[in-house]
Amino acid sequence: MAGLVDIEDYEDPVVNVCPNDTSGEVIDISGLCIQLPKVPSDKEILFHGLPKEEQYWRREPMPKDLLSIRSMDEWAEAPREFRNKYTPYVQKEFTRRREGVWFYNNGVPTYLTGRHYMMLQWSKIDIGYPSFLDFQRKLFTHFLACEVDPRSLGQIYTKCRRSGYTNMSACIEVDEGTQVKDKLLGIMSKTGKDAQENIFMKKVVPIFRSYPFFFKPIQDGTTNPRMELAFREPSKRITKNNKTSHKGEALDTLINWKNTTANAYDGEKLHMLYLDEAGKWERPLDIQDVWRIHRTCLIVGRRVIGKALVGSTVNPLDRGGSQFKKLYYNSDPYERNSNGRTKSGLYKIFIPAYDALEGFFDKHGNPVIDDPKKPVEGLDGEVIEIGAKTYLNNERKALMGDPYELNEVIRQFPFSEDEAFRDSTKSSHFNIGKIYEQISHNEEVYPSPVVRGNFMWKDGVQDSEVVWSPDKNGKWRVSWLPPQETRNKKISKYGKYHPGNSLIGVGGVDSYDLDKTVDGRGSKGACHFYNKFNMEHPSNIFIAEYAERPPLARIFYEDILMASVFYGYPLLIENNKYGIVRYFEARGYDEYVMNRPEHLTPPGSAQNSKTKGIPSNSKDVIQAHAQAIEAYVHEHVGLNNETGNYGRMYFNRTLEDWIGFNIDDRTKFDMTISAGLALLASQKAIKEVKKTDLSEKVFFRRYKPREF
Repeated sequence: MAGLVDIEDYEDPVVNVCPNDTSGEVIDISGLCIQLPKVPSDKEILFHGLPKEEQYWRREPMPKDLLSIRSMDEWAEAPREFRNKYTPYVQKEFTRRREGVWFYNNGVPTYLTGRHYMMLQWSKIDIGYPSFLDFQRKLFTHFLACEVDPRSLGQIYTKCRRSGYTNMSACIEVDEGTQVKDKLLGIMSKTGKDAQENIFMKKVVPIFRSYPFFFKPIQDGTTNPRMELAFREPSKRITKNNKTSHKGEALDTLINWKNTTANAYDGEKLHMLYLDEAGKWERPLDIQDVWRIHRTCLIVGRRVIGKALVGSTVNPLDRGGSQFKKLYYNSDPYERNSNGRTKSGLYKIFIPAYDALEGFFDKHGNPVIDDPKKPVEGLDGEVIEIGAKTYLNNERKALMGDPYELNEVIRQFPFSEDEAFRDSTKSSHFNIGKIYEQISHNEEVYPSPVVRGNFMWKDGVQDSEVVWSPDKNGKWRVSWLPPQETRNKKISKYGKYHPGNSLIGVGGVDSYDLDKTVDGRGSKGACHFYNKFNMEHPSNIFIAEYAERPPLARIFYEDILMASVFYGYPLLIENNKYGIVRYFEARGYDEYVMNRPEHLTPPGSAQNSKTKGIPSNSKDVIQAHAQAIEAYVHEHVGLNNETGNYGRMYFNRTLEDWIGFNIDDRTKFDMTISAGLALLASQKAIKEVKKTDLSEKVFFRRYKPREF
């Protein structure tokens, strides 16, 4: 049977999805290795006798003689010869439902899971019977792997608009609910009304009603229910003239929906759960809290008894997107605990918008991504002359002058996971449009100017010379190293070291003092080095980034000290965490720590020479800090429309930190704090020159004028 298998070429077990335990091709879908069934002989593959061009999916109509049969009661009452004639057909459909189907698609043997087949062949939706789309084949195959993998609780899909995931999920719920006994299948959406009207009444019920008689179990209630589909024996049998039930054992299975609350199904044993639009659940409802409760409804002890379908486009981060993003990235199959499960228990999947864009599929259901060499006939009979990627890029280019609308189009039709989780430009303190322009540009720059590595004392001799050591797992990311002759430039005065390149650049540090917090977590220590305006080296550019939390605070302090010595730059540090300053003082490097900049010192107060750094709780400092980043983004990030050049801010982690920055809750944004401190340190105080007021001056001649 289907399940996990060990294959020598793969480090982790491979998920075999064949119900008959055959071993076919192994494919990778979003990091999950899946072994398909073995390709059968040609005669068992649909459309094998057709020319290659005519090999594409089309549903097979039910024999006309069976169209008049409405229930299993009528089937049982039909002549034996009639039943004998069509029993093989009915049995074949049950086999396809269980094992799936192979068909030739433009010459390629293509596997449809049983649930995908049920959607294409027997599930009528608002547009009729759906067409085969290749990206949905990936989704169905991925979900089947989630179902047969005992480690998985289901699938979480970050999608683009109008990808048909609601129809797909409704089809799966009906397919499963009409063949299992004593089970509960649930539905939740961003509101109870959405769950009831948009999913249950408009999707689930019509799909069930479109099923042929032989797939319909005994049903209790009305033919058009509003609350639940109950596959149980009716309390009172329907009359002979209205034959909508059949004799036999009822499934006692229920498909229903619930209002959107954190504990809607708490205490229930769920066989399947569909969480619709999970990236749009706004506070006070948190999708992570909802999932934390409802995942327990899918587990008994260590055994998984149910599976979930979780899919959505993504709201802005402050309107549910942030919680969905965390749930999604906690579902990476590459990151598992000792029990073999991801942090969430789910497996994530993302499909780019150009793979799933409506109107850009050829008649074989394959996406037309790039511009075709000659026009292509689409599924709808329309001619496709440009690819989906070109079409979407044209939409983006048309909105280049409108950052908000551009960002929304990118977020709703993403090419990557990062684009799917973009925040709204209206919810940020900074110009997100320019930040995203820079991020996109950085991803296209090849080779990347950013290199990872570590700073360390040469030959391990402390206070000698600091050297740079490239390391793909290094703590530092740097985009520029100073010339050899300016490295480790320091001046020794009165037994203390002074930075020798303070005219070139500065650093900003957001430190921490505790080695370990009570709950084992804690914010990271962050540092940025920044080049001020100068004529000899790259100017107005961040050149190094650090965001780590070593096991001991003194390791962090030493990392920062070595980098500061290497560059010869002074550091501006938040002085509410004074451990790093004391460390520098004890090592004789306290002159590498700046005093509070003069232009940020309140009028009338003298500099306290005993206190290095700058306070983090000053309202004026907080405002100046945010304004410094805001100005930098405006002037040096993204596309410069006048020059046509992009900024040189190459550190995407910092750019992404700026996107989510909240000035009222700064504690989570370590990189934003340190980058802003570096910018404050680079500013020069502009002293106001008072003009002499001579308007009331009285001038006296030194000598009395001569009289004539």
